Amino acid sequence: MDPITQEEKAEMREVLVRFYGPIASRWNITVGTYDVLGWMVTESARCTKAMNLVPRPWDLSSPMKWAQRQVRQAFLRYLGTPEGRHYVACMKMSAIKFRAAFDMAAHGI
Repeated sequence: MDPITQEEKAEMREVLVRFYGPIASRWNITVGTYDVLGWMVTESARCTKAMNLVPRPWDLSSPMKWAQRQVRQAFLRYLGTPEGRHYVACMKMSAIKFRAAFDMAAHGI
């Protein structure tokens, strides 16, 4: 495996700072850091798929039509979402879950 360049480390820190704030700019970037980011994105993708199934606000005027529309729209959201797009809430929850793993990867653990 090729060593991680300074440019790649800077790019990774830029991504991590968006989730963890300025402290991430001081983390040592290792191959393990890239592994943890992959796990975090995978976790976020699972959450995003689930979020696509959450019903939208209730329409009291016609409950049956609302329910039918919700099923149809949930299915379309699921099919229409590119795999690379994630809900911000999902990415933030994944970031919280993987914070310790990034810290350990930065220390070579």
